[in-house]
Amino acid sequence: MVSEGNNEQSKHNAIRIILILAISVSLMLFALFPVSCSNTDWVNEKVSAQLLTQINLRKEQIAEPIPDRLEVMQNSGMRVDNLEIQRIFIHLSQELNTSQIEELESMGIILYQDSWIPPVGTHPTGFLTADMPIDKLEELAGKDYVVRLETAEQVDKPHGGDQPQVE
Repeated sequence: MVSEGNNEQSKHNAIRIILILAISVSLMLFALFPVSCSNTDWVNEKVSAQLLTQINLRKEQIAEPIPDRLEVMQNSGMRVDNLEIQRIFIHLSQELNTSQIEELESMGIILYQDSWIPPVGTHPTGFLTADMPIDKLEELAGKDYVVRLETAEQVDKPHGGDQPQVE
């Protein structure tokens, strides 16, 4: 019985490692060889590889739920309470106007307007946080006022965390 339990644990660990490797390879491939959604180049130009990977993971999990994939998604910082919705940063050259807000809200996108950070210094775009239905990615990326789309679902880690901080 003990070896049977260890065998199950080994299978579970192997599946987890395979999923982590698959996600890592996917991120690298998306970065090196951007893919197209419906042959639209602006998706590749506007949507980050990490966001595309997360949306694909959501679609895969909806189509074929796998507990280990869900756990990997959670551990990478993804929200899994509603797989149909992705939290994103919408990069813009200027704050949205009323008609743009209405247009995005009619697509089912929830805008957190109080999160708006304007362009500043060497950063040519501002951004705001939003919740987007995953089936609206291509439509949102097609808006001429949208400069870039990034995931807002990730584990934040300090840069250079091993180095002493300058005070």
